[in-house]
Amino acid sequence: MAGEQAVGSRDERTVSASRLAGEPVERQSGGNMKRILLHVCCGPCSTEVIDRLAAGNCALVVFFYNPNIFPKEEYERRMEEAERFAAGRNIRFIKGDRDHDKWLEAVEGLEHEPEGGKRCMACFAFRLGEAAMMARREGAEAFTTTLTISPHKNATDVNFAGEEAGKKESVPFISEDFKKKNGFLKSCRAAREAKMYRQDYCGCEFSMTLRRPLHRPRDHPPHH
Repeated sequence: MAGEQAVGSRDERTVSASRLAGEPVERQSGGNMKRILLHVCCGPCSTEVIDRLAAGNCALVVFFYNPNIFPKEEYERRMEEAERFAAGRNIRFIKGDRDHDKWLEAVEGLEHEPEGGKRCMACFAFRLGEAAMMARREGAEAFTTTLTISPHKNATDVNFAGEEAGKKESVPFISEDFKKKNGFLKSCRAAREAKMYRQDYCGCEFSMTLRRPLHRPRDHPPHH
């Protein structure tokens, strides 16, 4: 399996996207496509990540698991956009459960943490833990997330949460910062071309007070 080889000094259950997406997969393992489960946070952020991984001949399964999103109407709107883009790329789309109460339990006591603080770390761990379990159930060779394409998210924190989740489920995590190589800008352009809804706050009720004005600069980053 890809990911069973150590990348530098990283854990053997962690694999860089450069191994799976940055160069043709057929050069890595005799032409066999790698089955990757991709956790997506929203439609706009999924665009460039999906296309980048698909260009590396990865066989993708998209998993939408974001019980942090509040209210339910917002959750459904983001999920519909993500599903629409995946369908356009003929990629299987798995809808996770929206158990918001369970998510609230996971971040209990962290409600007043600032954005990017301990609550966000707990949120990453919660969502990517479920993604790792789904990857194992699906027989995926590795999994990753779109979260790192956002300039609002610390890639080191996201990757740490993914790596820890991968260890627990014995599934390699693709550790990468997808905002690099103009990833974020490309996702903005793709979202505009697809006429996607682009949210103005991260997702949970605690982040709603920090939401941006609706009339944003053309390339203002979507939150998730």
